[in-house]
Amino acid sequence: MKWVRDVDENAPEGVQKILTGNKADEEQKRQVGREQGQHLAEEYGMDFYEASACTSLNIKESFTRLTELVLQAHRKELEGLRTRANDELALAELEEDEGKPEGRENSSKTCWC
Repeated sequence: MKWVRDVDENAPEGVQKILTGNKADEEQKRQVGREQGQHLAEEYGMDFYEASACTSLNIKESFTRLTELVLQAHRKELEGLRTRANDELALAELEEDEGKPEGRENSSKTCWC
């Protein structure tokens, strides 16, 4: 619970979190039981993974899920950046076109400065 508080107090707003229980391969060395970890994760609205660094159990899965959460959280922001970039490109093209004279009489020119 202290770690969750520390993250909430010190991490940027909206940071994505999962709860990972370690030592899934060594039941006797665990400090938090599976059910307690699952309950905490539910209480804080997080996904829960039991992992083992020794056997690689759920290591890839937990990092993959965290990556998915981060991408989902920032998808709107990325779409906004993409839209702004497209708008700026379109505006630049319009400004470029405004500087060009109209009509065929000037079509032999290679520079519109």
